[in-house]
Amino acid sequence: MIELYLMRHGIAADLGVGGIINDADRPLTPEGRAKLKQAAAGLKELELKFNVILTSPLLRCRQTAEAVAEVLDLQHRVKIIESLAPGKAFAAGEGGHAEIFLELGAYQFDRALLVGHMPDLSEIASHLLAGNRNLNIEFKKGSLCMVEVSSLPPRGPGLLRWLMSPKQMRALNKGK
Repeated sequence: MIELYLMRHGIAADLGVGGIINDADRPLTPEGRAKLKQAAAGLKELELKFNVILTSPLLRCRQTAEAVAEVLDLQHRVKIIESLAPGKAFAAGEGGHAEIFLELGAYQFDRALLVGHMPDLSEIASHLLAGNRNLNIEFKKGSLCMVEVSSLPPRGPGLLRWLMSPKQMRALNKGK
């Protein structure tokens, strides 16, 4: 079985703040970074280890992936993939398969963290679970879900193991 963990980027600066004029250049806010590190500390309590951490090329996602990787001591496993950029996951790829699943196939893993954007993450999760993009799954900023599939590209429905808000992840590390 393959475990895919889908995470939405953390809280990012708004366009226009600090002279940011390009969406791709929006960084995490200090609050967003702090909350992500606390959430990642909660994930550490679950003893999660990823073979690879794949992220959208946009700054806020790269920073999210890097923050999680730092807490989990997996900095060397972060890779940028274009198919996690907004609107790219379901571009038609070879054989009609979605680009995201073709790009994932280039990596050897049984447990991967994908850091991306809405609505793309909801559509990826929907495709993994139902074979289409019609499920409406809400990913709050910094939230994480785990979907188990038998293969990539997926052949048949996957299994949603869990979906956690950042607040729930942070609670895993309370009192430590």
